[in-house]
Amino acid sequence: MTIIDSLDPDELAIISSIVAVAITKGKSAEDINVIGNFIASLGAAVLTIAAQEQYLNAKEEKRNQIMDLENQIDKLKKDLK
Repeated sequence: MTIIDSLDPDELAIISSIVAVAITKGKSAEDINVIGNFIASLGAAVLTIAAQEQYLNAKEEKRNQIMDLENQIDKLKKDLK
């Protein structure tokens, strides 16, 4: 996502507004509602995917931290003997 990464928040808001106007121009209110609901649904699905990825990454990171701590404990136990 190099293009999005290079935009500041104001630019991204302007682009989204331009796209919204472009895809709704000449459409009926009913069509605009369908398009809006579709985009909202798409956005919710994308956010769900991102949240699950973050959760799984955090879970894996915690698992790795626990394994590191267990290894450190084992090493300390060996050093004490």
